[in-house]
Amino acid sequence: MISEKQQKIIESIFYRLVAIRSDTNTIYEPIIEDVILNWFREREYFQENPEYFGAEPLEDDVYRRDVVWALVKGEGAETIVLIHHHDAVGIEEYGNLEDMAFRPDELKDALKGRVKKKDVLRDIQDDDWIFGRGTADMKSGAALQMGIVDHFSKQQDFNGNLLILSVPDEETISKGMLQGVKLLHKLHQKYGLNYKLAINSEPYFNNVRDKALFYEGSVGKVMPIIYAKGISSHISNPYNGISPSMIMANIQRRTELNPSLCDVHENDATPPPMWVHLKDHKKVYDASIPEAAVGFFNWLTFVKEPREILEALKEFAKEAVTETLVFVDGSYEAFCEMNHQDYDPIDYTPVILDFEEAYQRAKEDGGERFEKQYEKTLFLLKQDFKDNKVTLPELAVKLIALTGDYINIDEPVVIIGLSGPYYPHINNKNIIGEDLKLEERLNKITKKYYDFQFQKNEYFMGMSDLSYCGFTGKSEDIDVIKRNSPGWDEVYRIPFEAMQALNMKVVNIGPWGKDLHQRSERVYGPDVFQRIPTIIKELIEEVLAGDEKSARVG
Repeated sequence: MISEKQQKIIESIFYRLVAIRSDTNTIYEPIIEDVILNWFREREYFQENPEYFGAEPLEDDVYRRDVVWALVKGEGAETIVLIHHHDAVGIEEYGNLEDMAFRPDELKDALKGRVKKKDVLRDIQDDDWIFGRGTADMKSGAALQMGIVDHFSKQQDFNGNLLILSVPDEETISKGMLQGVKLLHKLHQKYGLNYKLAINSEPYFNNVRDKALFYEGSVGKVMPIIYAKGISSHISNPYNGISPSMIMANIQRRTELNPSLCDVHENDATPPPMWVHLKDHKKVYDASIPEAAVGFFNWLTFVKEPREILEALKEFAKEAVTETLVFVDGSYEAFCEMNHQDYDPIDYTPVILDFEEAYQRAKEDGGERFEKQYEKTLFLLKQDFKDNKVTLPELAVKLIALTGDYINIDEPVVIIGLSGPYYPHINNKNIIGEDLKLEERLNKITKKYYDFQFQKNEYFMGMSDLSYCGFTGKSEDIDVIKRNSPGWDEVYRIPFEAMQALNMKVVNIGPWGKDLHQRSERVYGPDVFQRIPTIIKELIEEVLAGDEKSARVG
């Protein structure tokens, strides 16, 4: 079990981290990075071995953020990696309590008269629950992992190695972990590390005390962008045009909350797709049908790959445009009958393109003029993205819209592209290597020390940086993503080859948390200071001791 002294160390760094504002994708992140780096610098082990810790700068980052890392170097090559993020979401939800968001005790008192939810009120009265921004997501995970590293740094004759990565930007596009993948490759080469297991410590979600959850994988996420180009017309003559908004509405109706699009794996299913943006593409108001409309949404995955998603969306788009044309034609026929006019059927052919196809068509139709304009627009957007003036989806939309403008087709057109951040799904069953029997080992540990059980879930559903600890997809999946993601490599990239080389098992073991990203965010103190650190410590010892025993037998 983690000693009382070690528990106090974890408690101290936890409250210190919570007190520091670290809003994601802001100037606040480097401040907490300095605190974490200096904390390692103060440890005796790292004073004696300064080459075993440091800060890896994010490439081309306007905020000059770093991945903070530390390595406890023992005997052999086998290495366990601890991963957490030190950024947190903003504090807007706290309203006039914003100044208390980082002071747990004051916040708890202030919330007493402001909340009505019974479970929140119950936890306010319970000294074991700690309220505040980042308490659950995930400064608790950062603190307990740092405490574990400190514990192993004091051990003599340590078998194996323990590496910790503290990354920024997890709450936006995971730039920290993407840099972390490159750092893992660099440290592997420098110190001869063989990565065996990555442990993330995001909080688990549960309603009872006697059962905890751990996850042997992490859900994936694809963000399709749908761009519909209709036929513009003055609203006084609507049948001369085709509304892209109606096309988009029909695509949305076919996809949003459609349970047939849930990705199913064994006894689990992902939530169905949810749209997060949908609007016409008018720049100013006028009395005409919009020329185009655009939307994007999240599609969560367990096993489904981007190429399957693109193919499915092309079918949905074709059906949606056809339905729109049938409806408009029927409406026009009825209108002609009411006005005693001759009826001439509306006759269009839907054109459905993925972004790769659309880009090639625009090159054919627009020639050098299109290519120069695309390069110029991409250059400007790249700077805007670096300066945090546009998001990745907004950037992709602008490039798709530009591409659509250069396609010379007098038919309704739908272009389907992809936008980052892309989170590949990952699960231990798809990773080559030894079965670490994590469920068996974890429940043996909890039975030894505590009166609760761990339940295994195949996928952490909140999306996490574990997604980048390996890649089990095919090369054609990578090609599909690259060719259909506007700005790929110029603005956003994923180091797929480096991820494939990692080939380590993954697990998420974290504390009990509730109401993440809300003003009632909170974490279960006993998990942070004692239970989860003890369990992870024992698991590390078990896994690495297993390698020592195997070496002896061999």
